[in-house]
Amino acid sequence: MTKTKNNKFPPLLDPERIKFIKKSESKKCVFDALTELLVKGQKEVSKNQVFDALIKREKLGNTNIGNGIAVPKAHLTITNPRAAILVVKKGLTLGAADKQVTTLFLAILIPDKQRNQYSIMLSTLNQKLILNGIPEIILASNNPELLAKHFDDLLYDENQSIRSEIEA
Repeated sequence: MTKTKNNKFPPLLDPERIKFIKKSESKKCVFDALTELLVKGQKEVSKNQVFDALIKREKLGNTNIGNGIAVPKAHLTITNPRAAILVVKKGLTLGAADKQVTTLFLAILIPDKQRNQYSIMLSTLNQKLILNGIPEIILASNNPELLAKHFDDLLYDENQSIRSEIEA
C-alpha cells in the first residue's frame, strides 16, 4: 500500500488496484474492469453501486481530461476515498478534445460527506495530469508499484503538494 505522507487523508491508490491490459473492446469494458479494481478489499459498496455511480457521472459529460487520460469519479457512501488505475496499452478513442486515444483511466471514489474537501485536490490533480501526463516509461513498465509511486508523488510532492492546498 502506498504510504500516507499526511495523516489527514488516507492513501487513495494501492498497487493492487492497478492493472495493465493490452486492449479493451469498449468504454463499458473499461468501467467494468475499474469497478472490479475499486471494490477489491472493501465491503462498503457493491459492484453494482460503483459501476452505476461511475456510469451516472460519465453520462453528465466525458471524463477524458486530455493527454491520453480519463478521470471518472463518483461520490458514494463510503468511509475513505479510493482510486484505481487501468492502463489500456492500445487505448480507446473517446472523442477527447486533444484527439489523443485514452490509455490511462484513473477512477476515484469520494465519500459523499467529503465532496468539498476533495474537490480542490481532484481539480489540482487533473491540472497536474494534463500538464505532465504519465511518463511513457512508467506506462510501458507494467509495474503497478512504479505507477502508484508516481501517482503518490503527484499528490504529495513537497513543492507542489495537492493536499497542502486543501489544508490551507
